[in-house]
Amino acid sequence: MKLVSNKDFQYQRFYGKISGYTTTYNAMNYPFEECIKSMLGFCDEVVVVDGCSDDGTFQKLEELVKQDSRVKIYQNPFDWTEPGIDGIQKAFARALCENEYLWQMDCDEVVHERDYEKIKLITKRFPKTHDILHLPVVELWGNEEYVTGRRHCWKWRMSRNKPEITHAINKNARLVDEKTGKIYAKKGMSDGCEYVNTMTYEMLPHTGFYNQQVELARIHAPDRYAQGISEIFEHIPSVYHYSWCSIERKLEQLKKGGVWDKMWSLLYQEETQDRFSDLDSPEKVKVLAKKLYDMGGEDSDQIKYKFKLSSPGPAIMKDWLSRQELIRGK
Repeated sequence: MKLVSNKDFQYQRFYGKISGYTTTYNAMNYPFEECIKSMLGFCDEVVVVDGCSDDGTFQKLEELVKQDSRVKIYQNPFDWTEPGIDGIQKAFARALCENEYLWQMDCDEVVHERDYEKIKLITKRFPKTHDILHLPVVELWGNEEYVTGRRHCWKWRMSRNKPEITHAINKNARLVDEKTGKIYAKKGMSDGCEYVNTMTYEMLPHTGFYNQQVELARIHAPDRYAQGISEIFEHIPSVYHYSWCSIERKLEQLKKGGVWDKMWSLLYQEETQDRFSDLDSPEKVKVLAKKLYDMGGEDSDQIKYKFKLSSPGPAIMKDWLSRQELIRGK
């Protein structure tokens, strides 16, 4: 038998299909477009549930749909009387996804371009013992070069598309408002959108890279942790989180009356979190931002330090970063 070679043949790897999903609501100050575009680097569809934004966010989403038909947008009103609204919106977005594997990101999170292919490969090697995989999150602090070590650096990220998995306040944190009948959370026990069982609200098990050794290094050996976790960021698919990249912007959101003060207060059914008091002028915000940047965390954090990334972040963020108030220097 004579073997015939085909010079035009190219090996093509086949992957499992991925649905990415995120939510938006008046998100013009967030990198939601970059978030969605980065997911398009490895997802077969990206589902976005918008909370009926009135600041131009939905119009931008419509433009993205015109650019790429894999973007699928829906609207579900953001209910400021519903304590668990963040989880409700995420659960709605998740339920609209069609593919075997799901990838969740918030609208201020972005995947590095070098990780697109790695994420696709996960569909070929997804753990058989678990339905949820946690992966590294790069918590930027004050600019795009520094990361805070104040908290663990993992987040639930990828999962199988099963109907028994949803987002909500977990069972142990659920409280009922006797006047309204609405569910709210015990303070500090939920962020409103954990991965839980659809029927029981029990927290679901997950697996990933993070273990006790990594956590002990974070707490007791910052230098060793910084070196090791930087290598992990480069080798394991990681998500860059821009929530605190502009500390001034974050302080405006967290001070009394700010959007995130309202969100946390709604979840815990409190009048205000009063997390940062006496921020009644831009000058005071700027001074506090520099203080937090230098510390690498908040006063309330038991562990606070920052370290410099060993390589640049996502290229797609260049324009967005140029419009932000960032702190420079060590």
